[in-house]
Amino acid sequence: MNGFFAVAAGLCLITVAFHCVAGGARVVRPMLASGDLNQTVKAVLYGCWHAFTLLYLGVAAAFALAAFSPAEMVLAKAGATMAAMLAVLSALVIRQFGQRFTRLPHWFLFALTAFFGFLGIAA
Repeated sequence: MNGFFAVAAGLCLITVAFHCVAGGARVVRPMLASGDLNQTVKAVLYGCWHAFTLLYLGVAAAFALAAFSPAEMVLAKAGATMAAMLAVLSALVIRQFGQRFTRLPHWFLFALTAFFGFLGIAA
């Protein structure tokens, strides 16, 4: 078993839980209640919110499969690359909108997941 991939899978699940619980309360509920956004914008943003949830559950599954089956290394490579790209994108968006990195910590969870994913690839 590749323990680094198992840790990466666990971090993905923690990220999804954080996304759903904290993000749902701090982002989704206020967005849906907003009178400033039209229904089309809300629908697109809500769909993107859930699309990310499903995507990252898929990344968790990819790492979990690779943890137990070395033949699935390509899945771990895709997962680590996805996590790294999400870390960079998140950091850029945080800076672009003048937010604090401590207020939006998902960048760190993505970076940590990528780190363990790449450690697993190197192992």
